[in-house]
Amino acid sequence: MVEEVAHPENNFQFSVFSYIFSKQPYIVTADHRLVTSWHFLFLPSEHPNIVFVDSLEGVQATSKWGLWNEPCPPPPPHPPFVIRDCGEKGMGMFARRSIARGELIILERPIYVTQPNVSVHPDQQRTFYEASLAGLSSATQASFMSLRNARPETQSESPIFGRILTNALAVKVPHSKVRFPGLFPQLCRANHDCAPNAHYFFCAETFTGHFYAVRAIAAGEEITMGYIDPMASREQRQSLLSAKYKFRCTCMTCELPPARVLLSDARRQAIAEYFLGMKDTGSKFPKDATLPHVKDLVRWAEEEGLVEGASILIMSGLRLAQRDGNHSEMLKFTADAVNYIRAMEGNDSAGFAMVASRLGFSAQQLASIFDDGLPIDYTLFERMLAKKQV
Repeated sequence: MVEEVAHPENNFQFSVFSYIFSKQPYIVTADHRLVTSWHFLFLPSEHPNIVFVDSLEGVQATSKWGLWNEPCPPPPPHPPFVIRDCGEKGMGMFARRSIARGELIILERPIYVTQPNVSVHPDQQRTFYEASLAGLSSATQASFMSLRNARPETQSESPIFGRILTNALAVKVPHSKVRFPGLFPQLCRANHDCAPNAHYFFCAETFTGHFYAVRAIAAGEEITMGYIDPMASREQRQSLLSAKYKFRCTCMTCELPPARVLLSDARRQAIAEYFLGMKDTGSKFPKDATLPHVKDLVRWAEEEGLVEGASILIMSGLRLAQRDGNHSEMLKFTADAVNYIRAMEGNDSAGFAMVASRLGFSAQQLASIFDDGLPIDYTLFERMLAKKQV
């Protein structure tokens, strides 16, 4: 038997058609009149600060994850950032002090996670999304509602739904092959840049979003991520950002002089075409790829500040060097690939620590080798190549 929901004294209310499906775990049926109703799972049941919106099967599977019995990994003890107003983009994240390449800026769990294909009739949208927040603690509700809504106010669209569309980052859940939109109290404060200085990735094992500096960030500098396809031209990027987020990007790349914009666009287009060639062949490099060409693309990606793109190109270059039997280039690409692992996943990542251990170093020692400004001793990576560990 389902039980009728008692409306708690929160800012939002459950719908009159909502019912408690179970108390442990805390699952609420959004609309008991619908056979295939969406369901809300609130965790933890006693003082909920996360909600999952999914099918009944989905929320039941989520409630059984073993990670809920484990404490959330702690964030950095002294956060290297502050959140403050930054004009038309809303709030932003800024470096409190200098932040090193590969340093963890923040990790946190999302407060709102939803099936990506949730469809609600316009007449029911406001009540549905208010109900999705109703079981959360008041503090979590306030945290969610403090996020920016870039969508125009309408009678039919819920401002809660607007915040989801404006702020969601990709979250991986074990029982689905598709990424779920997830909202984070602080991670979602990082604004867009076409050459971002930090990288977000989601760790499914701990169900936490991680944010790492992909280059050294100066004190007072804004900490940014990429919202859209970085390989698009400036005109395309501006159009996409204006349409979805309602702001004009004024990052250094977008504010380049016209001639430099043409060069930047051409480089990004060349990288995009290379990636398309990889996709067409289903391999690590396109059919007619050459080492000189991919080395040019890596240099362009690095000069454009496209760290994720550069990391993909470096792995492609490594495979090309292996194909050609070019040992010296294999060593260089191997070292660069390791350096990009820690930029993308952090100095404290399992992958970087494993590589450091294979080389006989701690992660901190290996990071210092990359950062000390001296020429890299590529022979350090001979052992890895010999054991075919890259």
